[in-house]
Amino acid sequence: MQRLLDQAALLIRDARELSPEQAVGSLKEAVGLLEAVRPSKERDGMMALAYLRLAQVQRQLGRRNEAERAFMLGYSYARSSREERVRRLAEKLSGEFVS
Repeated sequence: MQRLLDQAALLIRDARELSPEQAVGSLKEAVGLLEAVRPSKERDGMMALAYLRLAQVQRQLGRRNEAERAFMLGYSYARSSREERVRRLAEKLSGEFVS
């Protein structure tokens, strides 16, 4: 399981350096890996981060519906993860996504 977490963390990190289109694929791949891992604080925090970043990229690409869906999933995972840093990011982004 740790191997999957590590792979997902690399995909999330590296997505920042990719084009928006490539970042979508990388972040979706990270979510897929994380879905195979048992729920935990670490896993849920990473799920939140992947979805929140996916929301930002989807919005950048003009995909409003996909961005809002990813944001809501990320926000939910952030709240359940108890990872303070991810929760702060979700709260910051809520001003951008909740109109």
